[in-house]
Amino acid sequence: MSETSLPSAQSTSILALSATPSSATAALLEPVAGSYRLIAWESATHKEGESAPSLPGALAAVTQTLGDRLGRQLWDDNQNGPRMSIPDPALELALGQVVAAVDPLPPLRVWIGGLTGHESLAAAQSALDSTVCRTAAVYRFGMGGGPDRLAADLADSRPDLAVIVGGYDLPAPAARTAVLELCEEVTAALATIPPTLRPALYFAGNRWAAPHALALWSALPGGVAADGVENVAPAPGIHRSTSLAVAASRLYWRRCRATTTVQTISRWITQPSEVRSIAWAFAQAVRLWRQVHSLPALHGLYCGAPLWIHACATAGEDGVRLRFVPAASRPPALDGWPPLRLVSGPWPDELWPRPRGHWWDPSGLMPAVANVGQIDPLIAYQALAHDLLRKD
Repeated sequence: MSETSLPSAQSTSILALSATPSSATAALLEPVAGSYRLIAWESATHKEGESAPSLPGALAAVTQTLGDRLGRQLWDDNQNGPRMSIPDPALELALGQVVAAVDPLPPLRVWIGGLTGHESLAAAQSALDSTVCRTAAVYRFGMGGGPDRLAADLADSRPDLAVIVGGYDLPAPAARTAVLELCEEVTAALATIPPTLRPALYFAGNRWAAPHALALWSALPGGVAADGVENVAPAPGIHRSTSLAVAASRLYWRRCRATTTVQTISRWITQPSEVRSIAWAFAQAVRLWRQVHSLPALHGLYCGAPLWIHACATAGEDGVRLRFVPAASRPPALDGWPPLRLVSGPWPDELWPRPRGHWWDPSGLMPAVANVGQIDPLIAYQALAHDLLRKD
């Protein structure tokens, strides 16, 4: 994709918001001499343990501060939202569009139960590494102390999601016996946990065992949210991560959308946009940058907290590969990725030396600004190219 092939932008003032439990940002984009520019932004952070405002409250505060700096009325106290009209439109651009990228919840805590460490458990962990998840505990069937010990482990680890894996995709009863015994143990453990404290369940093992596993869980008194996904290890040496990764990502975002935080922010957003996650916005930015520069592949990194987001866009692929890693880490699994050429946030030189021909956004604003691509990709490209990304 070239710049000239992108849709033309409409002349309007855009407020781009982004927030996590530890930070909030408001950025203003406006047309200047025929091109959209990042006029100014305001960010606020707080450290763990400090008293923090709600995400809507933090976004309201940074928007008001940004408006005060610019001598503009960007926030409407009466409407408790961005100010979409002004007394004298001839004097300044009114806000015409508002977009937001937020991650209101911490990563999902996940408990993984399986049969073998080198196959199903490893495959499940690999799948979850491409989602907003943190592994709280791993349980290997036959190595624990039965349902009572398992119930204590689940109570201690307090997972949001439990993933059960095991058994190759073979129809023979022997291929599903062990994983169904594990499911029975999990069922007995969950029966001792109050329904409101039970994690969601995904079965990602032998596909012929899936109906039996789901039947076990559906019979639990008080109920439990359970579903089946594709086997993460259907055959020796074969790992399939997409189905579990998509299901876990959807669970995370479904829980985010159910929060009053996202419901409140959604009322501020203008059509055709909707509230998006920061990972989604960053992935779109990496894909756009690869397309504009006609690269065969582009590996980008967003240095946020508590997880860094790696994104790889490849020619001929509709999706963008994601991997979430603990901040300030470089897992060996990333060694097979293309060279890192784009970073948003402080460049981690000790982990990722800078190659020739890289782009860098020291401000960490790339997801917030790229999210305006929901309105028009050209707006996102112009602001990224002119105001954020330094090329070397």
